[in-house]
Amino acid sequence: MRDPDVLGEELLARLFTDAEFRARFRRDPAGTGREFGLDAASIDAFARADWIGLDLAARSYQRKRERHG
Repeated sequence: MRDPDVLGEELLARLFTDAEFRARFRRDPAGTGREFGLDAASIDAFARADWIGLDLAARSYQRKRERHG
């Protein structure tokens, strides 16, 4: 079994960098979270994320990647 903290960090990185994955997780956090290997408590915590803030940060990171690409 993988370390839950590592999984959480990997999920967060994926949510910040992969718009399609982010949209899929928002539509189906339980299914996507299970596929990713998260437990129910972690899925619930991520499902309650500040999605507006996460989307803003993801777009900001994307612009920075494009500028420094």
